[in-house]
Amino acid sequence: MKSYTILRNLYGKDTKNESSANLTYGDEIMNDFIRRLLTLADFPFLHRLRTITTVAPTATFTAVAGTDVCTAGDNILTETGTRVRFTTTDTLPAGLAVSTDYYLIFQSTTTFKVASSLANALAGTAIDITDTGTGTHTVSVKDRMQALPYDMELVENVSIDIGGTIYTPNPSPNHKHWDELNRNENTSDTPLWWFVHNNKFGLWPRPSTDGNLIYLNGKIRVPDLNIADYTTGNIDIATNGSTKITGAGSPAWTTPMAGRWLRITHSNTAASSGDHEWYEIAAVESTTILYLVRPYGGRSLTTGAAASYIISQMPALPEAFHLLPELYAAYRYWLKENDERKDGFKSDLNEGLAQFFRQFALNDLSMILESGDESYPANPNLTIRL
Repeated sequence: MKSYTILRNLYGKDTKNESSANLTYGDEIMNDFIRRLLTLADFPFLHRLRTITTVAPTATFTAVAGTDVCTAGDNILTETGTRVRFTTTDTLPAGLAVSTDYYLIFQSTTTFKVASSLANALAGTAIDITDTGTGTHTVSVKDRMQALPYDMELVENVSIDIGGTIYTPNPSPNHKHWDELNRNENTSDTPLWWFVHNNKFGLWPRPSTDGNLIYLNGKIRVPDLNIADYTTGNIDIATNGSTKITGAGSPAWTTPMAGRWLRITHSNTAASSGDHEWYEIAAVESTTILYLVRPYGGRSLTTGAAASYIISQMPALPEAFHLLPELYAAYRYWLKENDERKDGFKSDLNEGLAQFFRQFALNDLSMILESGDESYPANPNLTIRL
């Protein structure tokens, strides 16, 4: 596999120009190429499963005078800008009123501040809450849709686990149908329809309870390559057949590392030798514990192994074709320099692209392998239909 760091270094060597400015230029060219390439067909490796959870339409809450922070008793939609109203059995916290629209400012999945307008919520300007009020207070969320996972580009099918029963609602066919469904408030834990609009997801009827898993199958966005290889600390425990990896030596692993790839270095020392295979990271539990998508397949490493490792960001391409972005960037560099070395990179690129489309393209849109960047017209003999 070719990580972002490896591709960047190869580009610097292939262009004989390892200056920071040129490497940054290469980054842009490679990322643009990957995004363009992956729009040309329905590639199966871009389809992934993502999960979110249902949120409650209402919840009791308490407020803290001075900090202005409110805490909900259930998971509700606390995204900044969410429209809500408040009720109480006695007196609301000072600064809030019943029968009034307010807008939340996100603090956590169960905590929020309150703004008097959407503009104030987006600006982070919260209402000053000067006492906690009396009685039991309830927040009612008026917005019916929640944000999709950050990298979900297209939702294809949905299933929801409600108490161990899996429901598979139908997609609402258009906005008119969705609006008609939501003319009145309907809540139930038996979902019938789902809808996506403006990167937000909704269910009808609206879920009655929070915390139920929603499984979203769909197409993910392609992230830019921009994260250097990470090697801090070492691997302390890796058990054959287990997805759990334990680190030592202050590895300082973080949640954004999920989705990157881990390789435990192979060596001649049996107690600290990994299998040198790449494993995608599913989740990071703490600074020293992470979980793999697939179980570790190498020889078990026990406490004190101190094995070296690397965590890398990889292109959203099958492993055999990781080099394609770098070949294209090097070709573009030498084309810019009007140097004949461009021809060799172009030949390797065209050969790799042809193989890539033969192996992975479904419902392809066809592709011109002659880039057209030269000053003369594209050669029709280099135009292929795949």
